[in-house]
Amino acid sequence: MSNEIEKIGALLEKLQSPDFYNREEAVNALGSCEVDEAVAGLVMALEDDDLGIRELAAEHLVKIKGDVASQLLIKFLGSEDIGSRNLASEILVKIGDGAVTALVNELENDDHDIRKFVVDILGLIKSENSAEAVSGKLNDSNINVVCSAAEALGEIGSEKSIDSLIDGYKKNEDIRLQVVEALGKIGGDKALNYLYEYLNSDDPMILFSVIDAIGITGNKKSVNHLVKFLDSDDTSIAEAAMSAIVNISIENKGTIEHDLPLDKFSSFLFDGIKNKNKKLTEFTLARLKHWYGQDVMNSLLEVLHFVDEEDLKSIVKMLGEIGPSASPAILKQFPNATSELKIIYLNIMKQYVDGDLASQLLRYNTDADPEVRRNIAFVLGASGDVSMIDHLKVMTQDKIGNVRSASYAALGWLCSENDLNFLFDGLDDRYPDVRDAAMGALVLLGSQQVVSRFFEDLSHDDTERQRLAATALGLIGDSSVVEPLLQALNHPESSIRKSAIDSLAKIREVDNVEPLMLSLNDETSGVRKSACTALVMIKGHTVIPEIKFLLDDADIWVRYHMINIIGVSEQAIYGELVKPFIDGNEDILKIAAIKALAKLGCKDFMKDISALQDDNNQDIVDAAKGAITELQEA
Repeated sequence: MSNEIEKIGALLEKLQSPDFYNREEAVNALGSCEVDEAVAGLVMALEDDDLGIRELAAEHLVKIKGDVASQLLIKFLGSEDIGSRNLASEILVKIGDGAVTALVNELENDDHDIRKFVVDILGLIKSENSAEAVSGKLNDSNINVVCSAAEALGEIGSEKSIDSLIDGYKKNEDIRLQVVEALGKIGGDKALNYLYEYLNSDDPMILFSVIDAIGITGNKKSVNHLVKFLDSDDTSIAEAAMSAIVNISIENKGTIEHDLPLDKFSSFLFDGIKNKNKKLTEFTLARLKHWYGQDVMNSLLEVLHFVDEEDLKSIVKMLGEIGPSASPAILKQFPNATSELKIIYLNIMKQYVDGDLASQLLRYNTDADPEVRRNIAFVLGASGDVSMIDHLKVMTQDKIGNVRSASYAALGWLCSENDLNFLFDGLDDRYPDVRDAAMGALVLLGSQQVVSRFFEDLSHDDTERQRLAATALGLIGDSSVVEPLLQALNHPESSIRKSAIDSLAKIREVDNVEPLMLSLNDETSGVRKSACTALVMIKGHTVIPEIKFLLDDADIWVRYHMINIIGVSEQAIYGELVKPFIDGNEDILKIAAIKALAKLGCKDFMKDISALQDDNNQDIVDAAKGAITELQEA
């Protein structure tokens, strides 16, 4: 023991070192001891000039959680240094139940400030073991201690303290608000019965607090006691009653059997949304399904930019369901709205837009914000009104690529074969997203004339037009395009060959796969990978024996791709093809093989996979462990 005392003495001296690292080492060493002297040293370290040392000492004291630590920390509650006082309080709260005995013993301290601090800390610890002692402080000589005791009892939440609280309510007018709040937090029938009694109070502040406390309990039966206050001439009381009922409704998932005068509280509820009150927002939006009206609609439009993304989606959907009757209010606010709101408004109207509404929105197709113009294009297209075609064609000349892209996409919903030349001109735009949108519009049209034009484009002078043609033919998916796409597999440009193969994979109905088999030897690895995928899509996993030679491909990513294809086949007979890779030198292939064997259910290789759990590469270890678990559960 004497050796340990000497060791701690040396550590205490080290705590006085000017060197930070020496003090840090001393604190860590003291934290590994649980003798009283070591704990005292850690408490001393709470006064170190360095925040890091103080926080480190605090961490160790919380872990030790001894009564000695609590007793020593309580001494700091009388410190004039607010930082030391607050740190000691935080540590005592974290120590929790282990600090209760020492704190209770300090409730009779001569210093009323310390008694108050102790009561506050006991309230934060919330241990029922302290309820009786804290209840006793409702009779303290200092009113601040008494108020803190009432508040703490609410946090502790013990029904055993209700009688003491009621006695305090009767004897001391200065703590009535705190007692009411505490009863609300404690809840239960006994507390509620007293709160119902206090609803007869003539003091508006007490009445307000009682209503709020009843709401906090979340008891559905309490609504019967609150509804009469909804008619109060005192706005604050009426709104408190509504807020309490809202809270009860939320706690009971909306199941309260009362018709509430929502129109009377419309401003209150929508102000709650603006103030980001989650409960008022949830309640109001839930009730909107059965609560329409012009005022409600206008209020909804006013709160759109106050809600989070999820609630915004709900409101947009609701206004969309209301339909055209929402348009007058939206159009009235549209000119002076921010760009953000304009886009939201357009998303609402897009759900029910017709030709008449589209005509009213045309004036905004030159809005200063390109995002607004872009969304205008989508709305015009969604209208289904072919008279919008010429307006959209003008918008395809916009200086901003995103607007041009949206305009071409919208034309796809409206155009006919008479507009082919115009749409094909869009394939020459300088931006790829615009070209893709023009291609998409032509794919939607999908007529034989479109197929013929794209077939011609496979021989276009511009390789980008060739790529778009190959892609479009695959998206159209007509069997008549299969032969042109197969011919494109001989194209000198690898990107065209790859696009043609990807398109054939989408079509799937390909009788002659010989050109695809030849593409497995293409000079470009990306083409070989696409050919591999296409053959599996067309012929199924029975083609694996014919393409297994790609496991020896010169490109690592082709080999990786082939391993993954085998893995998803769920055909255990192909496990032998993959197994050699778990013994290979390339970690990325080793991981792919491990996962593939697990998917294939190859339990015969569990021993080989298990050996990899000792690999130096953590990713391989994780893959092996995951595979073993998967195979064991199979």
